[in-house]
Amino acid sequence: MTLFNKFLNYIIVKEKDILWRLINNNIPLVDDDFSTYLLKDGTISEEDLKAWKESTRLIYQAYYKLDKSRSESLTLLSSALEKLNSIKPKKPLPPDAKIRFEEVKNNVTKVVEILKGKSD
Repeated sequence: MTLFNKFLNYIIVKEKDILWRLINNNIPLVDDDFSTYLLKDGTISEEDLKAWKESTRLIYQAYYKLDKSRSESLTLLSSALEKLNSIKPKKPLPPDAKIRFEEVKNNVTKVVEILKGKSD
């Protein structure tokens, strides 16, 4: 294995690692925030919750397709980011929920930027 291939493997692992942390840690926490008290309090709407669920589905798909097609993962993550940015709470999010939600958006943005720097 050449040094270049090792570098590419490191980069892919980094992207997968970021997505795995999102899937394993961040998304379930924000999911709980949205589906439990924020929806009941009227902070977010049903449409926002649907956009959230759709974006998480796209993130999961991007994670599983990353090894096969970085360009397809990029497309999926770009769509997920668009949906995340469309979520507009009616009231300000509580500080802890806002931090978690922004962390998801920032990490998706980070992976999109990494993937844009590469091609299949």
